[in-house]
Amino acid sequence: MKLYARILEGSGREAANNIQNYGKVRTIDVFGRPTGVPCWNHPEYRAFWNATAEDLFRTYTLDGLQWGAERQGPLMNVILPWNNDAPTCFCEHCLARGRAHGIDTARAKQGFETLYNFAQGMMSGRSKPAEGVFAAFLGILIRFPEILAWEYQYRLSREEVQRGIYRTVKAIKPDAQVGWHVDHQPSSWDIVYRAEMTYAEMAPYSDFIKFIAYHDILGPRIRDWYLARLQRTVLAEMPLAESLDLYYTLFGYDKNKEPKLEDLATTGFSPDYVYRETKRSVASAENRTKIYTGIGFDVPWGNAHVPADPEKVYECVLKAFQAGAAGIVVSREYEEMRVPNLRAVGRAIKEISRAG
Repeated sequence: MKLYARILEGSGREAANNIQNYGKVRTIDVFGRPTGVPCWNHPEYRAFWNATAEDLFRTYTLDGLQWGAERQGPLMNVILPWNNDAPTCFCEHCLARGRAHGIDTARAKQGFETLYNFAQGMMSGRSKPAEGVFAAFLGILIRFPEILAWEYQYRLSREEVQRGIYRTVKAIKPDAQVGWHVDHQPSSWDIVYRAEMTYAEMAPYSDFIKFIAYHDILGPRIRDWYLARLQRTVLAEMPLAESLDLYYTLFGYDKNKEPKLEDLATTGFSPDYVYRETKRSVASAENRTKIYTGIGFDVPWGNAHVPADPEKVYECVLKAFQAGAAGIVVSREYEEMRVPNLRAVGRAIKEISRAG
């Protein structure tokens, strides 16, 4: 049995209270205030992850590492808001990076402040642009192209953190497998993240990419974390049912097989979603790195429970391999999983092994 370390970046109050010197590497928002998340461009934060990876592989006999950080970029943080936090980061390191890449940093700050105030006005009901909500949003991007440039540098900074971890581990143990956790948001509803970088572009520092395809929990997540939030900002003019149809079309999912709007709160997505997202991911990787599908079931949802169907879990595993996955990661947490669903995974794997 091979042993891999699994790391998910911490942030917020818990990290600030438990990680020494965390306050030194926090991001700075557009108004100059420190936030609860660390900065990709802070040299000490990068050094922390490189040192952590080095310590792991010099101290323990590990076969690999999966590292992940579940964050949105500054653009999506504004238009798909989890909270009312202002966009970030505009610390000295990010400002220096922006200037080095030819970005007018003052214009970037002005653009994000304008976009943030627009989104906040929409959520509070103060903003009713005469030209229409989505047109007003596009108008801000047109007037401040620095927003997109800043967003892209944010993503590139994250990838540089991963590249540093990869090089650190490989210098110690060249045959170790180093890969990345791509969480549910970028795998299944963050169109900006998808546009910013292909998996093939990530391949030079990726032995594998494990993307999340939690079919059961995606229904309520799309209902509450995607449709409802976008309706508060840039898609305010679009009824939720039409917004859902647009989502299915943009992401290449079959609306005839996936839940209707009224069923999202209690119904998961189909095995066809797992097939399509795996196939897209494999195509995006262009055979340059391995794609592992994160098959998720029994993931909690507040006080409710979206019951997992063992037969559906079984089909999802088969579909992932039919779509070209090099492997699967049974997700999310072992202590959440129920035995019938784990048996369904085993049944599918045995069937694939016999056929292969």
